[in-house]
Amino acid sequence: EQRLLKVITRLEEAGLKLSFDKCQFCRSQVTYVGHIVSEHGIATDPDKVEAVKRWKQPTDLSSLQSFLGFCGYYRRFIKNYSIIVRPLTELCKGYPPTQKKQKSTSAADKTYYKVNEPFGDRWDQSCSEAFQKIIHCLTNAPVLAFGDPTKPYILHIDASCHGLGAVLNQEYPEGLRPVAFASRKLSASEKNYPVHQLEFLALKWAVVDKFHDYLYGAQFTVRTDNNPLTYILTTAKLNATGHRWLSELATYHFTLQYRPGSSNIDADALSRNPLPTTEEGWQTVTNESVQALCKQIKCCETSTEPTTIAESLGLSPDGIPECFAYPVRLDLGSLSQLSHKDLVTAQDVDSTIAPVKQSLRGGPSFTSPDNPTSVLLKKEASKLFIQNNLLYRKVEKNGTEVKQLVLPRKYVPMVLRSLHDESGHLGVDKTIELIRSRFYWPKMGAEVEQYIKNCGRCITRKAFPQRAAPLKQITSQGPLDLVCIDFLSLEPDSQGFANILVVTDHFTRYAQAFPAKDQKATTVAKILCERYFVHYGLPARIHSDQGRDFESKLIQDL
Repeated sequence: EQRLLKVITRLEEAGLKLSFDKCQFCRSQVTYVGHIVSEHGIATDPDKVEAVKRWKQPTDLSSLQSFLGFCGYYRRFIKNYSIIVRPLTELCKGYPPTQKKQKSTSAADKTYYKVNEPFGDRWDQSCSEAFQKIIHCLTNAPVLAFGDPTKPYILHIDASCHGLGAVLNQEYPEGLRPVAFASRKLSASEKNYPVHQLEFLALKWAVVDKFHDYLYGAQFTVRTDNNPLTYILTTAKLNATGHRWLSELATYHFTLQYRPGSSNIDADALSRNPLPTTEEGWQTVTNESVQALCKQIKCCETSTEPTTIAESLGLSPDGIPECFAYPVRLDLGSLSQLSHKDLVTAQDVDSTIAPVKQSLRGGPSFTSPDNPTSVLLKKEASKLFIQNNLLYRKVEKNGTEVKQLVLPRKYVPMVLRSLHDESGHLGVDKTIELIRSRFYWPKMGAEVEQYIKNCGRCITRKAFPQRAAPLKQITSQGPLDLVCIDFLSLEPDSQGFANILVVTDHFTRYAQAFPAKDQKATTVAKILCERYFVHYGLPARIHSDQGRDFESKLIQDL
């Protein structure tokens, strides 16, 4: 009753009236625009959901769009909706655009599916599973809680390589209850983001784009399973996009909490399988535990190099967790199942290694052979030694002795594939460092560099550096030698003038401002002729930002 009186009082204060025929009073629940609203929260309308159960499998684009449009109306009730229906939305691609756009040669040559054409073989098992799963989710949708402004909000966010997910919750005596679910797919460019930037995108999207009406002006908590994200608001070194997202989040009042992924399954990994449910609570992982785990599974070892990651990135060491502060070296493992006998045989028949190997064994003295690479290898004689019939090269690195296997030519392509193609397509320097930790052959540096330059994936992924256009200082010799013009846009005044044409003499810095109703070339020409040239004379040159209104034929003729 108190809530009803508050609503009626607010309506009266605002001078609004209600239609009595459309009002329902003293009801335990009401049906409103396909939803059941009760004291427990908001639920889907059973009559609408019953229609979904009897929905026939779509056979063409029109029937699929009708189904997705109906289900999309209830997407706030379905966790990971965008990822569930992804196989179905993929079927909507490949059809001609509905809006008329400018003609282009590429669009004219492109072939499309016919709108009324049945899906046929394009409707596969994944589409059937998505169709059945979305029906199951709708018929078993949870009851969403009302957003209570007196209770603090708890936002769970997560990102994967396919999409973003978020769940807005509030704490009730029975535990956390969802207020709304949200999810979306990644765009083509967003799929190239690194993990930490994807998590940052999920934070900005959930807070600013999806739940702004709930969270703006409220104190709330954001929980994420990405620990570095908890430092992004304080000490992270951001790019231009990150600074823009950070400025949008600056108007919200929230705290970030790290939550392990196994406890964050309501928003975690939109396309991944749910992780086993574990006991609720926060976990504090010590540095000793991390090192013990790494030693146990032998995935990496702590580097002894004095340079920290914080120093190399120019960040504050206090803003990075200790477990991330020092670089690690991956344990490469075995490249292939090559036996000791195969390696010995390959070295003995290799035209570069065999003569040097015989010379080290006390055989015939090594003379200049026809193979120039053998000469290069012989120059390393002071570093070469034979152990277990295999030729090695010994070098010092950071005070540690590194034993490099002199690699036969037949195994060079295999090593390049393993340590570049199958190791993340690292750059030239990192790939060479990776190979030198285990192998050596003459001219390996130049060969690795050439291999990476010809790598197809590296060519398509890494843009060639482009030199920026050189900056030139603009000079003027006297008054009216150079006049600069540009528009300044303001709020329209009572007469509808919203644009100000600013004309500045470059030499004297004397500026004039003229109001204008638009930015057309005719308006610019009229103002210059009637309000500037007649008073000050004709300038030798006119400088602008090359906008359309300044680069038109009319201005050029003027």
